[in-house]
Order: sequence, then structure tokens, then C-alpha cells
Amino acid sequence: MIADGDERAFRQLFDLYNERFYAIALKMTRSDKVAEDIVQDVFMNLWIKRESLANVVNPSSYFFTAVYRKIYHYYRSEALNRKFLHSVSPVENFACATEERVLAHESEALISKAISQLPPQQKLVFKLSKQQGFSRADVAHQLNITPNTVRNHLADAIKFIRNFLRNTAYILPYLFWFFKK
Repeated sequence: MIADGDERAFRQLFDLYNERFYAIALKMTRSDKVAEDIVQDVFMNLWIKRESLANVVNPSSYFFTAVYRKIYHYYRSEALNRKFLHSVSPVENFACATEERVLAHESEALISKAISQLPPQQKLVFKLSKQQGFSRADVAHQLNITPNTVRNHLADAIKFIRNFLRNTAYILPYLFWFFKK
């Protein structure tokens, strides 16, 4: 049984569902990379939570629900990232789409730089929650910390990122001026 840690049984589960999960994820995300990541995350989570599989009444439904939830979390995370980028972006509307892409890329680079400077635990909590779409409870369970600790780490991380971007925001208008010439 998978719940007992039987790797052969897990491999059989993987062989049985891998292509079906991938087809669903690909159809819904239209991205090979994202679909592969979603399927990998689903199987990873199934293995991590394998002890709870013994209580599942309808395994097939449970597995497909896990896939759909992971897809939902992917889109939720994408929406949150766009909202976050928009909320911290010091530059408003641009006339040229090319300029927008250049500045958006620069903003993403600045956010990535800010994230890389977070303390290790905050960085891990931020990535799991905001980039991978895990709930606070899931993050807390995975890291063996309380949901309140997760909340505090997220609040501190977002505060740090916003301050970092405010302190480096003077760069973006100069980039705009440089590319306009």
C-alpha cells in the first residue's frame, strides 16, 4: 500500500495516472512546462501525504481533485503575482508595449532580487505560498510551523519586498527615459 510507503505501489499509481494528469493540466494551462510542474507537484504531494491515502474512499476522484486544485492554485498564484507586480510598480501606463515589456522584465528582476535577499525561512514560505499557490495551512504542515508563523513570515516578506522596490524604484524612470531616446 502506498500509505505504508510501498514505492512499487506508488510507481504503479504514477504509471496509471501520469499521462491522464498531464493531459488535463496541458489542456487547462496550454503550457508543457506548467503541466509538467503541476503533475510533478501532485505526485510529490501524494507521496508526502501518503499516510492519509488509507482514509480515501474514492482514490480516483481524490487524485483528479488534487490535479484540479493544483491547476486552480497555479492560476490563483499567477493572478496574485500580477496583482502584486501591479501594486508595487512605480510606473503607471506606458504608450509603447515594448517599453512595457522591458520595464515589466526589469520589475520582475527587481522582485526576484528582493526575494533572494529574504531570510531563508521567509523566502521558503513566500515561494511556497505566493509562487506555488499553497495555502497557509499547507505551508505550515510542510514546514512543521504554525499557520500564524506562516502569516508572520509572509507579512514580513511582503513588507521587505515593497520597501526594497521603493528604495530601488528610482531606477525604473531612468530606464524608461533611456529606452525612449
